[in-house]
Amino acid sequence: MIDTSPFSSLDHATSFARQLWFKESCIQSWLDAFSGQSHVYRAISHAPGSMMREMLQWDRKYRAKFGFEFRTSTETWCSQEILDEVKSRYENTLVVELDIAAWEEFKLIAHGLERLWDRMSRDNIQKESEDPVEVVPDSLEGENVVSSDISEGKDSAGRKASMLSYDLNRTPEENEDPYSGMSPEKKNAWHLAMWATRYLNP
Repeated sequence: MIDTSPFSSLDHATSFARQLWFKESCIQSWLDAFSGQSHVYRAISHAPGSMMREMLQWDRKYRAKFGFEFRTSTETWCSQEILDEVKSRYENTLVVELDIAAWEEFKLIAHGLERLWDRMSRDNIQKESEDPVEVVPDSLEGENVVSSDISEGKDSAGRKASMLSYDLNRTPEENEDPYSGMSPEKKNAWHLAMWATRYLNP
């Protein structure tokens, strides 16, 4: 899995581990994984005194029959559940119990991957939060600045156009109405001149 990593998601990592465990690993690899401490033995420390001796006896009986340690995904503090489970599974044949033990071991593998993924995700989040972040002005604020500049430009252009079109030979009333005395052709020429003054001149 180290050679194949990094994985795109937890599901990807779990799927790969499942394929590796059930399709590409030999039975001896399973037995090597089962050789760790028995889960019954671990649960004994959480069991009441009256149950400890019985759990120890069943732990020895299971190992003597199947040749490997009892594996379960049940939490070790659930001592009564583990004792009931080892008693029930003791009746299985070797083939059936080997398959069950393999699935129980894979549940532990998947749970370990989940915890590892969660820790890596938290580490990545912490790293990103510690990285310096460039402060970018708010987009709305930027839009307001741009809009303000444009508005000021338009107002300036408008004042410029008004000054250029002001005729000293006319009365103030006539200057307020730039169309006064103009023919339609002159009106069109005047509009074109005002447009060019506002939008083409720097």
